[in-house]
Amino acid sequence: MSRSVNRITLIGNVGRDPDIHQTKNGTKVAHFSLATNRRAPSGSDEEERTDWHRLTLWNRQAQFAEDYIRIGDRLYVEGRLEYDSYERDGVVIPTAEVIVREVVLLTPKGAGSEEALDEAA
Repeated sequence: MSRSVNRITLIGNVGRDPDIHQTKNGTKVAHFSLATNRRAPSGSDEEERTDWHRLTLWNRQAQFAEDYIRIGDRLYVEGRLEYDSYERDGVVIPTAEVIVREVVLLTPKGAGSEEALDEAA
């Protein structure tokens, strides 16, 4: 079987404080949005556009998000992209979310400190 890769790297700003939940078996999960900007052609000029990404963090990373990540913070994240869909009022709505494997807080907290947590730690 040939190898394949599903990896996404983002640097952006947190769009809302993390929404923290626990699964039925007590596993902590955090959801929040991350904004990235890009230049897009618009007639004779380039227009800056914002793309929004839904992030999901599990276990210790979810705890890290609950303790340290706030709206406006700048983050570096690595993970994998997962697609799904749900139905609302008879319409199927596709979704995409980033399952985060590594997160680095780039916003200085205090005297230029940097916080990081990856799943291997």
